[in-house]
Amino acid sequence: MELTDGTTSLPGNDYRLQNIADIQKQLELERAKRGRLSTNYNKSLKVVNAAEGILAVSFIGLNTVSVVFLSTVVAAPAATAIEAVSPGAGLPFITGGFVSRSLIPRAEKHERIKLLANKKT
Repeated sequence: MELTDGTTSLPGNDYRLQNIADIQKQLELERAKRGRLSTNYNKSLKVVNAAEGILAVSFIGLNTVSVVFLSTVVAAPAATAIEAVSPGAGLPFITGGFVSRSLIPRAEKHERIKLLANKKT
């Protein structure tokens, strides 16, 4: 069989060249897949971090308002209601921390695999 550069190939070379082409295609598919996964995990991390920020500010704000209401004896029932609501902002904040700690290693793993596939191609 004659190659594009004018040389002839040995019988086993066609098989090897086909395997090399298949491996390159697999690496390109893997790189694209890991790139998408890494992007999705990074987007999820941004959403979780934004939600954590909003929850932290609301938790602090609710506690501040509660202290202000407690300083006036008239609004003590409202302060009790606000203190009952404030854990509703605190618990999702804590949960968001656990979620982000689980997402960070996954995003890093997919990024490393994508970089490894880039190096191999």
